[in-house]
Amino acid sequence: MSRAAPVDVTVLTPSFGYGRFIEDGVLSVTGQEGLRVQHVVQDGGSTDETVDVLRKHDDEVEWWSEPDRGQSDALNKGLEKASGRWIAWLNADEFYLPGGLAALVREGDRTGADLVYGEVVYVDVEGRLTRLVSKHDFSAFVLRSYGCYIPSVSTIFRRSSLPPEPWDASLRMNMDWDLYLRLNSTNARFEFVKYAVGAFRLHPEQLTAAPFSQFADVYETLHARHHIDTSNNRKGRWLHRAMKVQSAGYVRELRTMRFRSADMRWFRSERARRDVDSFLRTNYRSRYRPTSPAAGAPGPR
Repeated sequence: MSRAAPVDVTVLTPSFGYGRFIEDGVLSVTGQEGLRVQHVVQDGGSTDETVDVLRKHDDEVEWWSEPDRGQSDALNKGLEKASGRWIAWLNADEFYLPGGLAALVREGDRTGADLVYGEVVYVDVEGRLTRLVSKHDFSAFVLRSYGCYIPSVSTIFRRSSLPPEPWDASLRMNMDWDLYLRLNSTNARFEFVKYAVGAFRLHPEQLTAAPFSQFADVYETLHARHHIDTSNNRKGRWLHRAMKVQSAGYVRELRTMRFRSADMRWFRSERARRDVDSFLRTNYRSRYRPTSPAAGAPGPR
């Protein structure tokens, strides 16, 4: 990408100690086609192989490695270097599926939305599919009463719609829910794209693997800040399920079971690219736009 060319999307990656995963994310961003992408990695001073991996991809990634105050602080620092009109958030242990960012940008440009989100696949440590987590059209009631059902790995934000320092550095987790709630309170427009955009990797070291009790204070803070009525949780959960039924989300989840254990790292091998192409065609035929001849993989760099 020419540094002088206008950028459609800036992908922000906060990073610390995930050197064994981060190259998957870098390759998945590099392989996005149909739009101009800037990838900014804000690393917190990792002492593992992270910096060596980033140096290997100097031509594809703009990166800094320096102490920070955590994930939110890293995202805010990265945003200061962003030049894209859309902002995406890709954690260092996550990666994108082919065509994901382009699908979100097309919808955002078509509708004038402030935030666009899609569906997400869960993968294991090796990047093999465990399940599809389907989504549905936006509901402010579900967001407030059920919780953070919008996956950050499958979301883009219109740059001009983001507040100063969008991510609250005082929160240890759920900074994504906090941001969604703040945007919703300003009547920002949310749009859903029926497409699997990103892969969320499940592994024991991630913050979300910790017991819920460790973050009770965070939930209390957010409930108070956004005046969340927790007595509506059951109603929110049932509406979330009903809206998934309406969008045929459970049907897509069942279809996906045939691909369980498939390698979703489409940028690593031709076999993985064929499997991911087949998964996307099966669930999103009307939206999927293969861009590589014979579904060939770009391969490791």
